[in-house]
Amino acid sequence: MGRLLAIDYGQKRVGVAVSDPLQITANGLDTVPTHMIMEFLKKYTSTEQVERFIVGSPKQNDNSDSSNMARVKSFVKQLEKTF
Repeated sequence: MGRLLAIDYGQKRVGVAVSDPLQITANGLDTVPTHMIMEFLKKYTSTEQVERFIVGSPKQNDNSDSSNMARVKSFVKQLEKTF
């Protein structure tokens, strides 16, 4: 069973958390500058088995998409293409 890797994509920084190999608990892994996230993920997945990426969906208080949602959607497309 591979790890779950959670991503909180921001305009300047990306928060990354990862589960243990049994997917019971998760802990913060790192905060990465946004422009370096794909390089970070490639390096991490070369040494650790990742079963699934989970990307946060930024919302406003009224549940509408936040202004960052367009950047997140673009990132998800890049993530799908790369992995």
